[in-house]
Amino acid sequence: MVEQIIMRSSINSSNNFDIEHIEPVTGKSFLEQVRSCVEQLTEFIYPKGEARYYITQQTFFISAGSRSEYDERSAQIKERLSTSCEVLLPATSIVAQSPVCGNDVVLELICTRATADKKVAYKSLSGIAYTVVEQDEFKTLHAAGLTGAPADSIKESSEKAFDIAMKILEAEGLSIHHIIRQWNYIENIARVEGVAKEHQNYQVFNDVRSQYYNKGTFDNGYPAATGIGMTAGGVIIDFIALSTSELISVKPIHNPGQIDAHRYSELVLKGTAAEGLEQKCSPKFERAKLVSIGSDHYIYVSGTASIRGEKTMHVGDVEKQTFTTIENVFHLFSKENQESLGLKFDVSQIRFSHLRAYVKYNKHIPLVKKICESKLNSNSSLFLISDVCREDLLVEIEGVFSVKAS
Repeated sequence: MVEQIIMRSSINSSNNFDIEHIEPVTGKSFLEQVRSCVEQLTEFIYPKGEARYYITQQTFFISAGSRSEYDERSAQIKERLSTSCEVLLPATSIVAQSPVCGNDVVLELICTRATADKKVAYKSLSGIAYTVVEQDEFKTLHAAGLTGAPADSIKESSEKAFDIAMKILEAEGLSIHHIIRQWNYIENIARVEGVAKEHQNYQVFNDVRSQYYNKGTFDNGYPAATGIGMTAGGVIIDFIALSTSELISVKPIHNPGQIDAHRYSELVLKGTAAEGLEQKCSPKFERAKLVSIGSDHYIYVSGTASIRGEKTMHVGDVEKQTFTTIENVFHLFSKENQESLGLKFDVSQIRFSHLRAYVKYNKHIPLVKKICESKLNSNSSLFLISDVCREDLLVEIEGVFSVKAS
């Protein structure tokens, strides 16, 4: 597993599993803010003209109120990147979720340290840049920005994104069940569309996802995943895939207080099946994923919300929903779960490398941030304004951290 390092230039850390983000330090216009982020990025990667880190995946979170604004701003980012990165472009995604730092853009990076025993390759397929890291007889694949065309429906955009995913995986000798972490960004995720208002965007995506996942075996469980809204962009998929190796163990992590999402009943699946499909499908992801390499354990916590069993809790109360969400995160690491996973660590001492909190309404940001900072230890936290997969959910939290075998 490649260590993840997301940092801004003001941070000086020796931890190989630190995560941070880059905010603009100058600029009033969107383009000036993008330039500020990219300049800081370059300074971080090449502090003295020599590469210290390789970027494996980068995500620009931007404010965009319409598809035309999203397309215009995406084009500006890509032009700036092409000038700075030339042909060495890593997996890149541009997501229409407004940052809450008072800016119109924030940049999140996944990097790996530049070492002699590591081979990093920047590749592209069907116009999508992706990154491959090879080390210790296994391969890590980062792919991002997988999407359809601007005029596509949610179903068409989902299908095209998964088609590209399958092609990239096949080109690297991998299959869809090698995905360990996935992010699914869905425009107006909870909206119900169609002549009779019968198709919910998230349900349509889930139906398409199930079709493609049925082509894999998933003996080690589905990926840890987040399905979250954005204001424009159709459907965008990002993922991390990991090749099979004797050095690696991959296990799903279940929450005893929640029904596995892939076992949800019809009661919580909205609308009707996607056009052309016979039945609605549940969301195919695990609550969390454990990736072990030797004595190092990497834990990916999926997008988590205020759900018990399969029911939304505390409708309309963002404070109680945030506390319940955090409780759900900690329930993943109960004593019983740790024993079944072969782990032993103090849950109160968990320090996340990075947290993302998606908050539906801007007015709730201060309260959600206060609660998260009081209950969750993290090297960095990124708060974004975004719709959540259910209309009655106000907040969703995800994260990643590592522990050493005791």
